[in-house]
Amino acid sequence: EHPAIDTRLQKEIYSIFDNKTNISFDDIQKLEYTTKVLTESMRLYPPAWALGRQAINNCKIGKYIIPSGSIILMSQYVMHRNQIYYPQPDAFYPDRWTDEFKKNLPRFSYYPFGGGIRSCVGEPFAWMEVILITAIINRLWKMNSIQGNKVILKPLITLRPKYGMRMQITRRD
Repeated sequence: EHPAIDTRLQKEIYSIFDNKTNISFDDIQKLEYTTKVLTESMRLYPPAWALGRQAINNCKIGKYIIPSGSIILMSQYVMHRNQIYYPQPDAFYPDRWTDEFKKNLPRFSYYPFGGGIRSCVGEPFAWMEVILITAIINRLWKMNSIQGNKVILKPLITLRPKYGMRMQITRRD
């Protein structure tokens, strides 16, 4: 849906991989724009759209008292669209993810894998894996959504498309 982003992604992927068959960990770290595209994708569509926690003691958050035993829900999906932290929050804009932007984000304004002591222990591996897989797939294949195919979200434990995502996939030259 974003041809200019796809072109820029391809340029980065080909500049790093070109005809290489052996990919090293150092190559993954060079995929800076790919990482920005995935970071922005996870902002808009985090794998888990909300997290629940139970208060084990009475807890004061701001002006609110959370009684012991209460269940609190926090939604990454909602937080990641907060215009206080993300100008044009519904826009897909990978270039927002500069070092300066990330440095100025408050804690828990971006948490696609949860946060704190109960965050996903597999997060570093998941990032490495998704960056590598995205680069490999995008190096070989071009994916376009089928025109008129509206993606409807189905928020269960994970956020997913209710009716799938109809795509046209073609081999890149």
